Amino acid sequence: MKRNKIACNCKNITYGMIEDAIKNGATSYEEVEKLLRFGTGCGKCKEFISYLVRDLLEK
Repeated sequence: MKRNKIACNCKNITYGMIEDAIKNGATSYEEVEKLLRFGTGCGKCKEFISYLVRDLLEK
């Protein structure tokens, strides 16, 4: 996974930031969302990030 690839354009949230949130203890989509505050702009990233978080939590 490219850690510097943007997952949320509105808030400049990268794949790496999401991965780090999980490595640092976030255990759900809601916790990652609360920590990083993505999806509060246009909201287009929410569905994709939910799948990304699910996949990362399954590892």
